[in-house]
Amino acid sequence: MRNITRVRGACLLVALWSTSAWAGVAVSGGKLYTMEDAEAAEGVTILISGGVIEAIGVDLEIPFDYERVDARGKVVTPGLIESYSQLGLVEISGEATTVDGNLSEYRLGPAFDVRFSINANSTLFPVNVMDGVTRAVVAPRAGNDPLAGWGAVVDLATGSLTHSRVALFGNVGARTAAFVGGSRSAVLQRLIRAFREARRYSPSRYRPDEHDYRGQDMEALRQFRGADVPLVMEVHRANEIVQVVNLAEDLDKSLVLRGGTEAWQVADFLAQHEVPVIVDPLDNLPRSYDRLGARLDNAALLHRAGVRVLISSQETHNVRLLRQGAGNAVANGLPWIEALAGVTRYPAEVFGLDNIGILTRGARADLVIWSGDPLEITTWAERVMVDGTWVPMRSRQTRLFERYHDLSGDKPFGFR
Repeated sequence: MRNITRVRGACLLVALWSTSAWAGVAVSGGKLYTMEDAEAAEGVTILISGGVIEAIGVDLEIPFDYERVDARGKVVTPGLIESYSQLGLVEISGEATTVDGNLSEYRLGPAFDVRFSINANSTLFPVNVMDGVTRAVVAPRAGNDPLAGWGAVVDLATGSLTHSRVALFGNVGARTAAFVGGSRSAVLQRLIRAFREARRYSPSRYRPDEHDYRGQDMEALRQFRGADVPLVMEVHRANEIVQVVNLAEDLDKSLVLRGGTEAWQVADFLAQHEVPVIVDPLDNLPRSYDRLGARLDNAALLHRAGVRVLISSQETHNVRLLRQGAGNAVANGLPWIEALAGVTRYPAEVFGLDNIGILTRGARADLVIWSGDPLEITTWAERVMVDGTWVPMRSRQTRLFERYHDLSGDKPFGFR
């Protein structure tokens, strides 16, 4: 009896070691896009340990205690990054008690900070990370005020906040014009005045007028002016894009445009001022007078002028559509490698996410093994890794499928 117990104990130890005690991971074969080079590398091995990439190369010696993953016939890329979302801030858009990404009543502008309400248990995280989106910028939704507040970055594998105050978000357009009296000129003047006041802001001396920012907002602007983070402005009309770029130049702050429906009309100007643009490649309808110049090849035209193009799905509940949007940008003229960079390397660079969005020695081990071309709708993510840990390919959707796909037999009434 003792011998049987010992054998069972030994088998248990072997099983535990083989499933959860790997010292690292070795991913071999496959077509690897490191995003440091435009060309894919083939026949290489990636060694991963401690959440980071130890080495990438051909004929690397794989330690015996590393998990070996055969990626031959697959495509390996960095994890995808969504440049603008409300992940963790909204669960059901039509139910106000589950929406924390914007303010409707309380008066707060640039001081609004989304990091305090990110829900790590949101069901939106697992379903989107399963399709290769490993990190996302979480930002306040554009509201009436030209400045909406601070954004952050989350890890979709855990739903945890990894970077706070990565940018100050805002917008210029018809909605903010209505907030300040009806003119877009007033919007820009409000911004100019607020940033100028922030230069000399002193809590003991500040005396705001009725429509000026309160002290907490001015303190936020003062902190923004001293931080090395960009101003992200949603702007669509060409002439307003130029004005916002000039404003950022006066502030000596880096600017990122979001939306930029008519950005193609001033592409050379944007390239000259090194302003990246976050675009939705499917935004081709003139849904308002701000967007009369909408066209499907916006991303391609911007790239040809020398503008860095970031791609966003603009769909929080389906951030996983990010790669399909990138594929549509390719179909309309954007080079394939640029589309992939627009959902990996470029967002990481723009938002200051060091060692993310690339696959190189010392980088965070965020990677995806795809069944084929990740920008094709017929492919899927076979395995997803975040910080060196494989993500469970399970979500609320997969559990519902497992529960209800077979209603035969003597299942309880609740399953029918």
